[in-house]
Amino acid sequence: MNELRADDRFSIALRAELVSRVEKASPARARRRTRVWFGAGTLAGAVLLGGMGAAAAGLFVTPGAQQVTTLAAPVTETHSGTATVVLGAAPEGTTGIAMELTCLTPGRFEYEDGASATCTAADIGTAQAWSGYTVGVVPGKESVTIRTDAENRWRLTARYVNQKTTDWGSNAKGDTFGIQNENGTPDLIAVIATNGRSGYAYRTDMEEANGTAAMKTFKSPQDALDWQKARSGKSFSVPVYKVDGKTVIGEFVIGATNGHVEGVPSPR
Repeated sequence: MNELRADDRFSIALRAELVSRVEKASPARARRRTRVWFGAGTLAGAVLLGGMGAAAAGLFVTPGAQQVTTLAAPVTETHSGTATVVLGAAPEGTTGIAMELTCLTPGRFEYEDGASATCTAADIGTAQAWSGYTVGVVPGKESVTIRTDAENRWRLTARYVNQKTTDWGSNAKGDTFGIQNENGTPDLIAVIATNGRSGYAYRTDMEEANGTAAMKTFKSPQDALDWQKARSGKSFSVPVYKVDGKTVIGEFVIGATNGHVEGVPSPR
């Protein structure tokens, strides 16, 4: 279990759009007979670069990522069942509350906005028991609440932060580069290639490989299902470039297995 960003945004958008199109085209059929399901999965040997994850690893903040500044000492508490962690008054300039949740027992742990993290028995004691999540602040709010069953134990570290979205870079060709954010998607998206090298993949290549381009053509539930079946068991790769957008340094692989689109969350 990793951070709840939901930020392989391409694969998430793809899954959401396909399900939406199926339901709009034939709501009854979608509910009773035709449920298009796309798993989260993993991208084979490659991950998208983000900001917070890179910063935590001691790397530079990828252009377009959020630069996070801690404004107050973190508060760490351990609880069983539903509980509230009080942080005190938010310092001036606070834009969010950054949280790190660690499961101490298996279970589902829900944040106040409905987002949730789930741990299995195999996750406990491993890195998979950790998740990170940031929520915006509202005036007068000085606490966060985690909801879970009474027998479930968890540890939360929460701190007030200021988040600022950094600008995308621009290379000599005029292509923007960085990560997708609330402003859209740059021409070159930061990734890690299968050979471990950091670089950039063209947005258009990614859209073609992961199906974002294809989904715009679907006119019926059957179109979505046919597309899903055609991709089953196949992998699709795109070139990874240096920031110049010309020098190839590796490849980024998107796999599809058993009809499930595989995507990786961005470790932001």
